[in-house]
Amino acid sequence: TGQDPDIYHVVYDTAISGRERCNRALNSQNAEDIRFLVSVVIPTKDHPEILETCLRSFIEKTNYEDYEFVIVDNGSKEENRLFMEKVLPVKLRELWEKQGREKDFQYTYLYEMMPFNFSKMCNKGAVHAKGDLLLFLNDDMEIIEENWLDRMVGQAIQKHTGAVGARLWYAGTKSIQHAGITNLEIGPSHKLVTFADDRDYYYGHNRVSYDMAGVTGACLLVAKDRYEQVGGMDETMAVSYNDVDLCFKLLEA
Repeated sequence: TGQDPDIYHVVYDTAISGRERCNRALNSQNAEDIRFLVSVVIPTKDHPEILETCLRSFIEKTNYEDYEFVIVDNGSKEENRLFMEKVLPVKLRELWEKQGREKDFQYTYLYEMMPFNFSKMCNKGAVHAKGDLLLFLNDDMEIIEENWLDRMVGQAIQKHTGAVGARLWYAGTKSIQHAGITNLEIGPSHKLVTFADDRDYYYGHNRVSYDMAGVTGACLLVAKDRYEQVGGMDETMAVSYNDVDLCFKLLEA
């Protein structure tokens, strides 16, 4: 026609997209008196120092207060077991009170000598969890952002949501370890793995909330009733792809 073609710009506001919807969900009039307790299920063995670092960062950096810790130990040495069962909760309670938290500090330690099976350990923690939501978390994680759990809870309580994940960095860097799971020729893989997180990728894929095929079990939040509905994690998958399988089951439910 001789006319200049129309040019369309895709605009996304990282200060609002996803976050605002989550905040509205948490702060809506119908949710004012509802407390969503998050059960933080952490599989571990013989890593008391790493676990302590994880839990200290969780308490110090996380604004959201309605949570409990459920530690699942599959056979630590006696000295490490005693530390995680007796000493660590005392130290964490002191930190909790120093932070001026209004909620009660809740810490449950489960010990069972058994071969490592991530799925079985997560399922065991879920059985003992008192929360409305289950957060599966690796013991080597460190929290660096205050509002992270508010946003994840805001997503998880949506009726259409299955599992909720987080953007993860490699320790001591700003290189992406995880920004969702995508299907490649080699199989389900972490999206944007090793990419520098100093720029936007795929229309802000590392900046805003996106629907994904799955998220890593290193940091995965899901409503407990939905987790139970799909039978939890498949214990025949002891190490790998149990998180992907869970996400696929939630998608199909």
